[in-house]
Amino acid sequence: MASVHRRPDSAYFHAAFRGPDGRLVLRSTKQTDRNKALAVALELERAAKLAKRGELVESQARDILADIMKRADTGETLQTVSIESHFRQWLATKEARKSAGTAERYGCVVDGFLANLGKRAAKPITTIVARDVDAFLDARLKRGISPSTACLDVRILRTALNAARRKGLIPTNPAEAVELPEVVVMERGTFTAAEVKLLVDAAAGEWKTLILLAYFTGARLGDCCRVAWEGVDLVGGSLTYTQAKTGLKITLPLHPELLAHLEALAGTDKPSPFVLPDMAGKKPGGRKGLSESFKAIVRRAGLDLQTVQGGGTRMLSKRTFHALRHSFTSALANAGVAPELRMKLTGHKSEAIHAGYTHHELATLRAAVGKLPALTK
Repeated sequence: MASVHRRPDSAYFHAAFRGPDGRLVLRSTKQTDRNKALAVALELERAAKLAKRGELVESQARDILADIMKRADTGETLQTVSIESHFRQWLATKEARKSAGTAERYGCVVDGFLANLGKRAAKPITTIVARDVDAFLDARLKRGISPSTACLDVRILRTALNAARRKGLIPTNPAEAVELPEVVVMERGTFTAAEVKLLVDAAAGEWKTLILLAYFTGARLGDCCRVAWEGVDLVGGSLTYTQAKTGLKITLPLHPELLAHLEALAGTDKPSPFVLPDMAGKKPGGRKGLSESFKAIVRRAGLDLQTVQGGGTRMLSKRTFHALRHSFTSALANAGVAPELRMKLTGHKSEAIHAGYTHHELATLRAAVGKLPALTK
């Protein structure tokens, strides 16, 4: 029969009962009232007896814990949160606090993970184990996504599960035990001004404007597609847009060549809130997305995509549409524009990230080294 006693060094009553192996077990009840402490002790003893008979399953264990809280009159209830419920609630907070693009990215990972779990998504979040995340990772890699994308997927799951850990829903984060795939670090390529001219000549329709916008503003593909006429000041010669990724509002002067192109476009374009009305609703990714269409233009212009070996047999292109953003930053750096001004134009908040976008021409680097004073005359 379970009993309780108060130890001299503790304010709480301790329970004494026989464990599944028959040995005497002493556990603090976290109660200062003897009757409440005895109620806790009796429930602990009941759990031990069920475990000894091999009859203690998860649902019974949770019922016993709920009974302990009820008998002890703690005023608290045992939280039972399903895997899907937690991830949906976590996603809702991200949708409210993150950009639309980031929230959509998180949503894709959550939807994929829950779909991979199947019916287990309705089980308590305490049932998640590392192999669940491993299975999702393997499924994503089998679909042909890049290792870097797969790593980001797992990191998103880690963030969601860390939120559960901080709330006390799970003791540890099972996603932290998952080994991430090896990522091939690839330096993004750039286009010279002459090559950008070839790209514009090889492009047709809105693609000409899209390439000019990217090269002369350094904006990302999605942001270029959604440039609105209300943000174009043809008189003042400036462009204002909000980055979908960061939510940062960017205002930058228009290069004379881009200004002239937009002026000509404004006089002939059909009424639309967007500079590129046909592009505004299209998605950048996918086999038939804008990114793949841009690769076709690169080939048509007779330029090299600079493909390299990625994970497994996957080939990666260094000169994608995003290379135009690198080209914008690099061209400014090679022209001697200060880093802080380049960061203001691109919207980069981190110097480390911005440095990855800056590719100095050899001639510019040679000129910089040549400015060092000679040691001998």
